[in-house]
Amino acid sequence: MRWIGIGLAAAGLYCMLIGLEILPVPGGRANLHGPLWLALLIGFVLALAGAAAVIQATGRTTVSGDLPAEAPLWLRVVHYLVGVTMFACFATIATWVAIGGDPRYFSGGIPFLSGPLNVAVARIVFGFGALICWLGAIAYAVAGARKLLRRGMG
Repeated sequence: MRWIGIGLAAAGLYCMLIGLEILPVPGGRANLHGPLWLALLIGFVLALAGAAAVIQATGRTTVSGDLPAEAPLWLRVVHYLVGVTMFACFATIATWVAIGGDPRYFSGGIPFLSGPLNVAVARIVFGFGALICWLGAIAYAVAGARKLLRRGMG
């Protein structure tokens, strides 16, 4: 699990360096289908996924992915913040696609659905996905905060 985490973190760092314009975009800027901050955000998600994998390996999580009761509070806080941040990043990406995505890149395989109707359906679907991600982020944040507060007080 540690090696998977390290690999994800390295891939994330690579994407973040592209998003920060420290490294060039493979194939040139014309190869991008969105703003550079999306590459930064995607890299951040990959790096966080790597951090989560390393935390799980270090904290010796249970089969369900929960940290054991004896895990230190700082590890629980980091684990929680990684989850909330990943949810928020996914929601931000889906929101951007729904609102600001370039309609030239929306396509689908539904017969008789093309042109402006295809774009409208794509925006609605991504908007619904973004809404689910935002609600998931809020629910995860609230549930995790309650758990941490109970553990911190008890």
